[in-house]
Amino acid sequence: MRVERYQGLLMLFALILLAGCGGMWPRWFDSTLPSPDSPVRLLVAPVAFEPSIGHASDIYSFDDLYSDDNEPYLRAQLIDEVAVRAQRVLTEELAKRPEFQVTPFVEARRLPSGSTTLRRRWTDAELEKLGRSAGVDMVLAARINDYGRLGWRHWVYGWLSVASVHTTIVGAATAWNPLAMGGYLIYDLATDLPLWYGGAYVLGWAFRPIHVEMEAIQLQGCVVRTWYDQEVTIVANSEQLNVFDESQRKRKEVQLQVNLDHTMKTLAEVAQGTLRLKSCENRA
Repeated sequence: MRVERYQGLLMLFALILLAGCGGMWPRWFDSTLPSPDSPVRLLVAPVAFEPSIGHASDIYSFDDLYSDDNEPYLRAQLIDEVAVRAQRVLTEELAKRPEFQVTPFVEARRLPSGSTTLRRRWTDAELEKLGRSAGVDMVLAARINDYGRLGWRHWVYGWLSVASVHTTIVGAATAWNPLAMGGYLIYDLATDLPLWYGGAYVLGWAFRPIHVEMEAIQLQGCVVRTWYDQEVTIVANSEQLNVFDESQRKRKEVQLQVNLDHTMKTLAEVAQGTLRLKSCENRA
């Protein structure tokens, strides 16, 4: 019995040692990584804006008619304002979290290419150059894929996901009557089209879809894509809009601003829980 007790204690001691070594192994393996307790130095790159906006009025509610000659200028200005706001909100939200040491927004805007709104995603070489100039461990690059309306791929996927559930419910309630199911699909398509694709404001709820993708490029120890996430926000509810005057709630730019801020804050929350430096030799 005494021998068995000793064997059990030895096994427990060995497991503790292995667990301790396992936790220290990445630091032994890659001495270039900072202490796990050290905040990751982050830079939020200027946000890329990829949607094709046909008219400035698609994303802004104008009180007066404007000249078609000013259309290109107004559209470019509004797009730049959206991209700058997205970068600023994401930077400020990440800076609130102790896991990160974030380059302030005003400094990031002064970096090379920091004042340029891209209409495409950054290349790895561009992000590395930007990050090296800021002296950070990691660069976050967000891009807005949809703004004000969802691209047809995202809309079809979202609508089919919802419609399939609803049609199943209708089918079960009507003994799988094809006329009832087909009629519901037509109705559902007619009502969801302006919500998922075109955007709408109904009973105090704003349907202004925004889709943002974000990736992280690690520069510490090696240059590698280390993280990716995306967020789609469809609805701005009455609680979110009530902070604005009643005359402002119906304006497209206000509704889009609410959803944009919500999207960037959500991405910052996800980054807080998942974004970490990785050992170059052990990266996925």
